[in-house]
Amino acid sequence: MLWRLSHRAAPTLCLILSVLWTAGVYFPFFYSLTSPNHDIQHLVGALQGHETARQELSSYVQNTIDSSGQLKHVVRVAAYYGASAEYKLQRAHTSKETEYAYLAWFEKRSKPTILVINLSEIDGSRLRFNMREGEPLGLARVLMTPLLAFSLSLYWFRRKHTLGWEQAVSGQ
Repeated sequence: MLWRLSHRAAPTLCLILSVLWTAGVYFPFFYSLTSPNHDIQHLVGALQGHETARQELSSYVQNTIDSSGQLKHVVRVAAYYGASAEYKLQRAHTSKETEYAYLAWFEKRSKPTILVINLSEIDGSRLRFNMREGEPLGLARVLMTPLLAFSLSLYWFRRKHTLGWEQAVSGQ
């Protein structure tokens, strides 16, 4: 009896964990669509030439435009939010991190690229930007693995419960 209960509980547990994993990966993306980070939006607008870059970002934006050209078109494909707090040397330190990944087309590049913009806020005041080119396969792996796990666990869950229903109807 115990084996049978745990045998039936395994697909349910796997389904619950895969739903949480999928929500953890995709919720920040949908949240970023409804509540975008204004500092990152300003940086993207400056790269597109729609806005004037702030003083601390002007050289960063100019170097990017000089090397890759102006940003022609951009589509957000992923987002990440993180926060941490630590206590060192009798002082509390907090940090928040926001990272957006874009599929970006630049003037001087023939193919689109994955543009990753990271914004770190330390102790509520200092902002630090980091911009880099992302790996398409790495992004695909991060976005597709939870969906694959969810699909397989849903299949397993439905198969186990359908088989259980058929066995109950046939009287076995």
